[in-house]
Amino acid sequence: MAAATSFSLTYSTHNLRRPILQALDSTGTAVAQHTPGYTTTDQDGREWEYVQFDSSGVAAVAGAPAVWAQTTTNKVVTSDVSDASELGEGFAGVFMSVLTDQYYGWIQTKGKVLARCSTTAVGCSITIGAADSIFSLCTPGTASEPVGVCIEASSITVPSFPNVMLLDK
Repeated sequence: MAAATSFSLTYSTHNLRRPILQALDSTGTAVAQHTPGYTTTDQDGREWEYVQFDSSGVAAVAGAPAVWAQTTTNKVVTSDVSDASELGEGFAGVFMSVLTDQYYGWIQTKGKVLARCSTTAVGCSITIGAADSIFSLCTPGTASEPVGVCIEASSITVPSFPNVMLLDK
């Protein structure tokens, strides 16, 4: 797999409907600044959720899929697809930054986001696949459910970071 491209998904926080105590693109804090599960939205319909990150041996990467860890019910996410509660159904959102293991931070759960994908084809559905830290093309007739649709190609390549519209869960 290609080396991870380093960037953060930075958003202005002055349009958020609920206040936040930690930047959306922060690498996290050891002590929770919000109750895990706290959400905020903006005027464009994007939504972010505050979670705890458990690496399970796989680092969080900005734009990568976050999945609910199968061993917890306390709003803990991982980027280790094999540790997801259910392939496709375990999708939690998109990492906003590189989160430090066991730290608290933000994932995006709704709306338009730059996502780390194996495809940039506009109109294609994406899903969490077998590979960690990257969205895969959703193949019709497979068990994986689509979690988003590529809506705009991006100039960031290797891997590709197209604009994706996340589907409602």
